[in-house]
Amino acid sequence: MDKNMKLILSPAEKTYLDMKYDTLSPFGYNWIGYISVKDAYTWNPEDYFPNEFVMGVEAPLWSENFGSADSLEFMAFPRLIGISELGWTIKSLRDWEDYRHRLAHQAFYLRRNNINFFASPDIDWPE
Repeated sequence: MDKNMKLILSPAEKTYLDMKYDTLSPFGYNWIGYISVKDAYTWNPEDYFPNEFVMGVEAPLWSENFGSADSLEFMAFPRLIGISELGWTIKSLRDWEDYRHRLAHQAFYLRRNNINFFASPDIDWPE
């Protein structure tokens, strides 16, 4: 980074929310592979560039081929929650096991607000 420029990271294989979660996902693409809820949370921006060059992260969702708000919500949630936390939490404070338990509690909020989300098998979602 010879010009000392700042970056916003959105590595396709970790943050593109229009990618399928797995082979069973009813929506999305897989040109970069599959991005599970765990994959979206456990990457490190520092592995791409030193922190002093990174302003933040983003999670693109190219929506031109999704026909409804339900399909968009399904693709974004819960991965967007994890990518958001990853963007503001330093590596030493991020822990997948702790996060997956905290994420499970977000099901109440998501359901109460009628947000369609992918119930990842990596999370012990409450009924």
